[in-house]
Amino acid sequence: MSKIYEAVKKATEERERTRARTVRPAAPLRDRVADGGGAEEEYQKLRASLVSIPVPSGLHIILVTSPRHGEGTTTVAVGLATALAKERDARVLLVEGNFRSPSFSSVLPLTSSVGVLDFASGRATPEAVATRLEQLNLSVIAAGAATRTDAKVEIVDELVGRLQSQFDFIIIDGPPVNSYADASVLSTRVDGVILVVEADGTPVSEAEAAKRQLDRVGARILGVVLNRRRSYIPAFLESIL
Repeated sequence: MSKIYEAVKKATEERERTRARTVRPAAPLRDRVADGGGAEEEYQKLRASLVSIPVPSGLHIILVTSPRHGEGTTTVAVGLATALAKERDARVLLVEGNFRSPSFSSVLPLTSSVGVLDFASGRATPEAVATRLEQLNLSVIAAGAATRTDAKVEIVDELVGRLQSQFDFIIIDGPPVNSYADASVLSTRVDGVILVVEADGTPVSEAEAAKRQLDRVGARILGVVLNRRRSYIPAFLESIL
């Protein structure tokens, strides 16, 4: 993790020196999912790193989270799920576990509005809330249309448990660690956690706090994804998970 912190520090210093610069807006996530967004190879590297990690009980359910909101967790979760699904026989499920600021319905070509919260309220079965995206070769469960007062993070664990046998990999797009307790709860019920930090935004203190919290609950941190990396980030980080 020390290399990650070194990179984040360098990114923070660079940001302070270049506050006035103009950054070209990124393409909408829907477009990036469709065309790979120039990052397809990086997600394939991430997939290769994950499948090579020796986990005694197997690596089937993975939580993707971040220290704070807006650090690209959804982008990474979708990219990783898509990369895993490129294996011809892989059965991949992508679950939206962030009820605080859900975004699947606006970034993925979903044809149904039902999801986790509809299952939680008894309005739909586990199978009914999963939408198959043939173009991406994966299944997706969005947050759903029920009221957020129905949201209990434990319901994600129950839903995943009901569907686990039907998939080889389940990727959960989780809420930020430092903002809510949900991510800590989920992290203890999965096979591993990927922490996403933003190269040009995550303060070192926030990254450290997130790691401490995950360590405190006994989560298995598989690695860190340094998102939105600029050219001034050391090249050695390209190969770090």
